[in-house]
Amino acid sequence: MIDIHCHILPGIDDGPRDLKTALKMARLAAKDGITEVVATPHCFDGVYDCQQYDIRNLCKDFDIILQRENIQLRVVPGAEIRLTPEFLDLVEQDKILTLGNFGRDVLLELPDVFLPGAVYELFKLLRNKKVRCIVAHPERNSLILSNNQILEGMVNAGASLQITAGSLTGIFGKEPQVLARKILEMSCSRFLASDGHCIKKRKPVMAKAIKIVRKLVGDEIARKMVLMEFN
Repeated sequence: MIDIHCHILPGIDDGPRDLKTALKMARLAAKDGITEVVATPHCFDGVYDCQQYDIRNLCKDFDIILQRENIQLRVVPGAEIRLTPEFLDLVEQDKILTLGNFGRDVLLELPDVFLPGAVYELFKLLRNKKVRCIVAHPERNSLILSNNQILEGMVNAGASLQITAGSLTGIFGKEPQVLARKILEMSCSRFLASDGHCIKKRKPVMAKAIKIVRKLVGDEIARKMVLMEFN
């Protein structure tokens, strides 16, 4: 399995504070059947301002340490980008780190308050620029929870949806769990990711959730939801 959303790099955002914890997370992920992780620190969210250069270098160093520790896990650079008024300018200035630092897939976190129509137009504009927005954990967004039809509008505008494994297993409560299952039943591009932050509640694991996916929508869709190649 490939985990496209995980806060595994030490000391860069609200993920692990130190290398020791990051290595514990890596061991958990590898034991769970994850072979590759996209490290996605928070960017441009008003709290963390992680730079591309730092993320790439941390990934490179961490990957070397994983090999030294004989942990069978590959880590590649990415970012969880907060949607702000400056987002389009950042894309056009090539300041947005794509998933795997390869291709044009951007992991985008929506604020809890936004104008759906404006977001649809942004996604359409980016689609024309060959940029695909993958919306991070929409099932946990308060506005989307109050109006599920926003999901259809985003998908029609070209967005993909990333469900968090913990939402399917219920660690974020009943409402996100119900909406996550609804997203599974939609005819759209969607991914499963851990959004792992630590070694306790928000672990970098997906095996339990992927079993739920297989049961609800079958093996083929489940396989596609946890595979994204970075060359």
